[in-house]
Amino acid sequence: MTNPLNPEAGYVSIPDDPREVDAALRAGRVTYRIFPYYAWRYGERGERFTRSDSAWLARLRRYEPPHIRNQVTWLASVLSNRGMPSYLLEVHLRVLSKALSRAVPERAGPYEKLVAAADGLREARLSRFGEADFREMPGAFADRLGPVGPRRLLRGAGLLVVAAVADERAGIPGAVGSLLEWLGDAGALRKAPGLVDALGAGGRAALDPGGAARWAASVYDLVDEARSRPYPVPTG
Repeated sequence: MTNPLNPEAGYVSIPDDPREVDAALRAGRVTYRIFPYYAWRYGERGERFTRSDSAWLARLRRYEPPHIRNQVTWLASVLSNRGMPSYLLEVHLRVLSKALSRAVPERAGPYEKLVAAADGLREARLSRFGEADFREMPGAFADRLGPVGPRRLLRGAGLLVVAAVADERAGIPGAVGSLLEWLGDAGALRKAPGLVDALGAGGRAALDPGGAARWAASVYDLVDEARSRPYPVPTG
């Protein structure tokens, strides 16, 4: 039977417990609010896949941690190659575990396995990109663009770039390119429902044909800067 939450997902399984399904859907909506990039770029189709992927992730709690980690690593690679850096999945797993624990408290222990999987993604990221750089570089991107829109949104764009470079360093060859084909194209951004309005008047100026070159240059400069940062020094 095809996935009832999203027929396009094929035969992806979902939990038998409707409480878990509801919690997975809530977690997806929370993650969409944290990262409006999802809705701007992927629209309704992306929302459908968020529902089916989130429910599938909720079902993983029944497996042993090594299997969960392998599945999460696989999904992170697939999504990053489609323009969604693995940091986004890392955050979603934490949101999902919390939502599940609230909905089905008697299974809070098994849901912690999802947090452990998120920790695994974080450890892999920090082995290839320093935490200080990861947190500070998106702010530098916002500074470079100046008053073209809400700083939070500009930092979010910078975070996506830095996270994609971290994935590239992890051996996901399409991580940066799949993000830049949209984020680096002011014309594509202008077509994203609600994005220009969210940026305000300054954002409209930044993304209009006259400002498009500056936007693209800022994005690509951040990629070059992130790629130039040294790898973290191993500890222990």
